[in-house]
Amino acid sequence: MAEILTTQVVWTILLTGVIPTLLWLFFWLREDRFQPEPRGLLMLTFFAGALSVFIVLPTEQLVKAMGIVGTERILIFAAAEEIVKFAVVFLIDFHSSYLDEPIDYAIYLITGSLGFAAAENVMFLLEPSLQQDISFIIETGTLRFLGASILHSVLAAILGIIIGFVCYKKRNTKILFTILGLGIVIILHTIFNYFIIKYVEINGLLTLGILWLVTLIIIALFEKVRRINH
Repeated sequence: MAEILTTQVVWTILLTGVIPTLLWLFFWLREDRFQPEPRGLLMLTFFAGALSVFIVLPTEQLVKAMGIVGTERILIFAAAEEIVKFAVVFLIDFHSSYLDEPIDYAIYLITGSLGFAAAENVMFLLEPSLQQDISFIIETGTLRFLGASILHSVLAAILGIIIGFVCYKKRNTKILFTILGLGIVIILHTIFNYFIIKYVEINGLLTLGILWLVTLIIIALFEKVRRINH
């Protein structure tokens, strides 16, 4: 079977893997609509987040080659993804003069994470798209739109909110809370992936329900972060 990257395949991947992720990005950017960040910097952050997938992949391949399995593998995968996503956004945005509000930490981290999610979606959908497996594309694209993409943005928002709450504190305090936040999102990411793998037959509605509930809580927390003063 010839595997050719046709225009149809490209559009299929865009419609099921990339565009839905952009919709989530626009959803979250509305939380910063009063003092929006520069589009150019957001685009740079998004594409850098997408490229960061290729930093994580070698780590995951090494873990597989070493024969690490079970919960340890899930934890290492989650840690690699969260640390790399944070590092990319930290290098690009955290020293920018445009990062001038507590909520901006969450906005930039969400943007980078959704770039990562978009690239991850493309990689999941590329092979079935080439093989014209339309049912798999629709099912996987929908689940990743509703599940994995929300997960990446929710975890980024949690980390950003934690840092935002202490953004006017001393440097040591910010470092401590950043490390604490990373630890929290790594644990949450691990639990989510473990749940998906172990209870695959019931993960759908229950998992989505939990993620949506957390999303609503985060939106409420955004309001509190906005009110933080020097």
